[in-house]
Amino acid sequence: MLYHHRLNHYLARDVARHSGLPLWLAFRCLPAIILGGMLLLLLWLLSAAPTRAMTDSSESPPDLNGLQSSHMLLRDAATGAYIPAFIQSSKVHFDISGMIATVSLQQTFRNDSERWMEGVYGFPLPDNAAVRKLEMMIGERRIIGKVREKAEAKALYQQAKKAGKKASLVEQQRPNLFTNRVANIGPKEEITVYLEYVQQVSFLADTFSLRFPMTLTPRYMPGASLAAHGALEEEVPLALNPYLGWARPTSEVPDADAISPVQHAAIGSDRQPLNPVEITAALDMGMPLAQVESPYHEIALARSAGVYSVRLANGLSEMDRDFVLNWQPVTGATPAAALFTERVGEEYFGLLLVVPPVSARHAAAMAREVVFVVDTSGSMGGVSIQQARASVSQALQQLRPQDYFNIIEFNSQHRALYRRPMPATRHHVQQAQEFVRLLRASGGTEMLPALGAALQSPKESDMHAEQALLRQIIFITDGAVGNELALFEEISARLGDNRLFTVGIGSAPNSWFMRKAAQYGRGTHTHIGNLDEVGAKMGDLFDRLSRPVAIDFKVRWPSAVEAWPQRIPDLYAGEPVSVAVNFGVQPPAGDIYVSAEINGQPWRQALQLSTGADPVSGATHRGVASLWARAKIAGLLDQKVTGREEAAVRQDVLGVALQHQLLSPYTSFIAIEELVSRPAGEGLSSKPVANTRPRGQSPQVYAYPRTATTAPAKAWFAVLALFLAMMLCVLRRPEVDHVPLARA
Repeated sequence: MLYHHRLNHYLARDVARHSGLPLWLAFRCLPAIILGGMLLLLLWLLSAAPTRAMTDSSESPPDLNGLQSSHMLLRDAATGAYIPAFIQSSKVHFDISGMIATVSLQQTFRNDSERWMEGVYGFPLPDNAAVRKLEMMIGERRIIGKVREKAEAKALYQQAKKAGKKASLVEQQRPNLFTNRVANIGPKEEITVYLEYVQQVSFLADTFSLRFPMTLTPRYMPGASLAAHGALEEEVPLALNPYLGWARPTSEVPDADAISPVQHAAIGSDRQPLNPVEITAALDMGMPLAQVESPYHEIALARSAGVYSVRLANGLSEMDRDFVLNWQPVTGATPAAALFTERVGEEYFGLLLVVPPVSARHAAAMAREVVFVVDTSGSMGGVSIQQARASVSQALQQLRPQDYFNIIEFNSQHRALYRRPMPATRHHVQQAQEFVRLLRASGGTEMLPALGAALQSPKESDMHAEQALLRQIIFITDGAVGNELALFEEISARLGDNRLFTVGIGSAPNSWFMRKAAQYGRGTHTHIGNLDEVGAKMGDLFDRLSRPVAIDFKVRWPSAVEAWPQRIPDLYAGEPVSVAVNFGVQPPAGDIYVSAEINGQPWRQALQLSTGADPVSGATHRGVASLWARAKIAGLLDQKVTGREEAAVRQDVLGVALQHQLLSPYTSFIAIEELVSRPAGEGLSSKPVANTRPRGQSPQVYAYPRTATTAPAKAWFAVLALFLAMMLCVLRRPEVDHVPLARA
C-alpha cells in the first residue's frame, strides 16, 4: 500500500511537471465538470423542452394575434391541439334593505372550442351566505335547481353528464368556497348559472359594511400525500373530481383537490380582465346616509327617492380582490335596537339587532402580554408581507411601558424573537422593529405549531411577572390553509384565559377562517386590504383592546323561541348583538329585554314588538328565515369542534338545509335539463376555469393550470436519465491500478 501511494504521488508530480498544473487540475476535476454540465443540461431541458417540442412538432403553433386578453390556451394531451379554455364572466347585484342583503350572482360559461366540454369552477362567497336558489339558463330555456343530499346530487349529475344532458352541480367545499360544475357545453355554446343568496349586513362602530369575495388565495395543504400510501382512490371520489385543483389529497386535508382551484398564470387588470365582473347595488336603509364608499373599487353613485344606486365606475372589474361597500348613517340616525321579521309558511322568523352603548368610563389600565403571530409563508409574498410588516410595526408603537410582548414568525418552521415575553421598553421595541423589518415571505404555512406556541399558557412558560397579565394574541395572516377544522380545535382546546384577535391580510384572505378563529378565540377580526389602511385599522384594534368588554349577555323573549347563537359571545366596543330567532307559529308580540354587564355595571335594553310587523320599519324583510336557518346550520357545525359526533350533526344539518332549501356541507344544488344535447359517440372533456391571482400577491406557481408534457420532451428526459445513470455507474466503480508491481 505504501508503494502504491508513493507511485501515485510520483505520477501526479510527473504529470504536473510536464503538463502543467492546470491540466492536472482538469484531469482530477473531470468527473465533477461532467456532472455539473449534465445538471446544467437538465435545467435547460426542463425550461426549453416544452417550447422546442411545440415548435418542432408537425402541428403549427397557435396564432396568438387573434386572441383576446381573457383567453387562455390549454393543450389537449390526446390530440396535441391547442384549444381556448372556458371564458367565464360574472354579474352580481346586491339588493340591500336594512340589515339584510339579497344577492344575485350570474356566472356565464362560454365554450370557444370545437369540442363538447365540462366546465369546473371554484369560487368564493361570503362565509355567512345562505345560498337558496339555483337556475341554469341555456338560451331562452330556464332549468330550476333543487337541493338534494350531497351523494344523491352527485349521482344525478354523473348520470346526466354520461347521458349527454346539460346539468349544473353546485357544492359547498367550505363555508366560503364553492364549486360549480356545468356538463355538456357544446362547441361555441354559452350557459349561464344563476345563484341567489341572502347575507346579513355587518355593522361595527357606526359603519355598515358588505363584503363580496371575488378570488382565492391558494391554500397550503399540510400532511402526507394520500397517493403515496395508496389511499387516494379509496378515500376521494375521483370519478366526479378528476383532479380539479393543483393539490392532491393529504392526511390532514383529504379534500385538498377540491379546495385548490387553479389560477391564471397571467395578470389581469380592470382594463383587460381575465375574469370580468359587473357589480351593481340598490341600497335602501330607510334612513339618511352621510357616506357611501368602496375602499378597493371606484364606484358611481346615484340617489332616487331615498334609494342609492351603486355601480362600478368603469363598468367592469377584474376579479382579483374583494369588493367592499361601506356606508354610514347621519349622526343619530342609527337605531339602538331593531327586529327584522319574515313569515314563511306558518312560521315567523326574526333577526334581532341591539347596539350596546360605548362605556365612557374605562377600567384602570391593566398590564398585558401581547403576542404577535406573523405569517411569512409564500402566499404572503408581494404586497401582503408589506402589509404584515407595517401592521406589526404600527402595533409595536402602541404598546405601553407596563406591557410585555413577543413576536412569533412562522412559515415551514416557526421561531420567536425572544425566548420569553419581554417588557415593552424602548430598547426591546427597537429590536423588535428591526426583526420585523427583515421579515421575508417564503416556504409553507405550518400554522398549527406556531398557534400552539402562541397559546402556551403562562404556567408552561418560564416568564415570571409580579402581577397577572391580560394575555392577548394578535394573529396576522391571510389564512391560506386547508386544515381549518384542526386549527379551530386547537384554539378551542387551549385558549384558556387568552384572547385571540385575527388580522386578515391581502386582497383575498380566507375570511371564514379568520372570523371563526376570532370567534373561538373570544376576540375580534380585522381586515387590512391595502397599506393605506394599516394605521387606522391597527389603531382601532388597539382602541378596542383597551376598552371594557360587554359580558354575560342574556336575551329574554316574550315566549318560547329557538334562537341562534344559543350563547351570545363577549362583545367589544362598537359591536352589536345579533341573534336569529324562530318564533314558531305565533306572531311575535310583547317585549324583548337584552341585558349585559359593561365595565362592571349592569346594562339593559328593552324593545317593544308590534304584532306581525317590524317594530322599526313597519315592514317584513325577505330572507330573514334563510338567515335563521344559516345561523342554525353554523351553530350545529360548531358542535363538531366541541366534540359532538359528526353523524349526529349531519342528521340535524340535513333536516334544516332540506327544509329551507339551502346549500350546506351535506347538501348540494342540482339542475338537469331533460333534453339530451351531446350526440352519441361525441367525447366529453373536462377543464377547470382558472381564478385570477389576488392583486399584489407574488406568483404561486403550484396554483397554475397543469399542461401535458410533450412526447419529444419525454424522450429527451429518458435519454438524459440513461446518460446520467451510466455516468454514475462509471464514477462509482472502484479505481483499478494498472501500474505493474516491481519484482523483488
